[in-house]
Amino acid sequence: MRKLFGLQLNFKLQKYTYWLTFTGINLTSLYFKLGDLDFVEYKYDQQFAFNVLNNCRNGEIFNYIDSSAGVPAGPLLYLYECVGGIFGITSYKNLLIFEILISHFLLLVLFYFLNSQVNNYSNLLIFSFLALNPYLIVIGRNPGVTAHYELFTVLFLYFFIYRNDKKKNSFYLGVISTLAFAAYIPIFVTNICILGTSLAFKKLDNVKNVIYGCLVGSTIALLLFVPYFLNNNLNTPSSRSGSWGLSSFWRILLDLQSGKSIIVKVQHVDDYALLNSYYPQFDVVANLNYFLIFLLLLYSIQNLIKKIFSQNISDFDILFFGSLIVSGVVFTLFDIPLYAHYLLSLIVLIYIYTFSIINKKILTVVLIVFFTISNTYLNSSFFNFIEINNGAHRSDYGKVYNICGCCTENIKECKGQ
Repeated sequence: MRKLFGLQLNFKLQKYTYWLTFTGINLTSLYFKLGDLDFVEYKYDQQFAFNVLNNCRNGEIFNYIDSSAGVPAGPLLYLYECVGGIFGITSYKNLLIFEILISHFLLLVLFYFLNSQVNNYSNLLIFSFLALNPYLIVIGRNPGVTAHYELFTVLFLYFFIYRNDKKKNSFYLGVISTLAFAAYIPIFVTNICILGTSLAFKKLDNVKNVIYGCLVGSTIALLLFVPYFLNNNLNTPSSRSGSWGLSSFWRILLDLQSGKSIIVKVQHVDDYALLNSYYPQFDVVANLNYFLIFLLLLYSIQNLIKKIFSQNISDFDILFFGSLIVSGVVFTLFDIPLYAHYLLSLIVLIYIYTFSIINKKILTVVLIVFFTISNTYLNSSFFNFIEINNGAHRSDYGKVYNICGCCTENIKECKGQ
């Protein structure tokens, strides 16, 4: 009887600790996302997004911005901004709050969906990194730039997992995969690479329905570009510059997965030296995160190779192979400069695979504790630095909204050197 009582007590303690940790991660994430919005970065992209808010409030719902690939981004890139404008949001900070809350809600939806797909502790590890990754938090405080990747990723993942259960799921999978073209081309590319991988491994039962869905999604996406081409000349897409090397995709992906991409925001040697003078452990912690994630990624690749040779391919294997290998090759062949925010949707799928294959509970718990502490330190150090210096004036972050974006007509003044 005592033994049974002890087991029940231990189970309840584990359950309470689990949900207490989950709650703590949520509150910490929201604290960093919603705190000190006067100190967000504000440059041309942010100004354009705020203009979309005003345009949509006045009935102008089709808004396009040129991308670094030389083609306009579709109007769905500014879906939340337009919805916010229609519903009466007028201030930039209220727009940020609106988008951040939607984004975080979708992470919670992903967490509860994955509860039925992976073990609880792996799911918590996935959520902790998505919620506390320093780069994801900083970029999430920028309207438009993230292309609302959480929405498209959650929808794509749901219909992909259940694609073979019902024909309509396969149809919707095709629609979401190609409709992403009107939001953000990198998300579209990732989706198509995963569908191609599924077809190659013969894991796509209702191919005809997927094709029909792709045709419908493509048609809608292309129609959304009609207003742009009615008012602009049709030019051949061209990148402004070439690729940053054959390994650039995997280097950027690893930086993003580990959170080290945050350094890009303070990349100037003087700004980064100043940050490390305030917080001497910043560089050490960032590189330790990087090293551990690199080891986990190597383990994931080894696990994938074993699964391929044993011909025991799961849906998560397909997602990982399509995201890491096929997408990597395609992005490299495009010969365009890559940025971390191009890979936001893709990184979610890689997180899911990398952390879901860890079978030892004690190791998962240790990683949750370590990465929660390390990412909290990186976030706290970064935002304190930004607040003290009103931005990173010589780096990509530039001058903060409170001293520049709110109070200047020439937005170029806010840009870092």
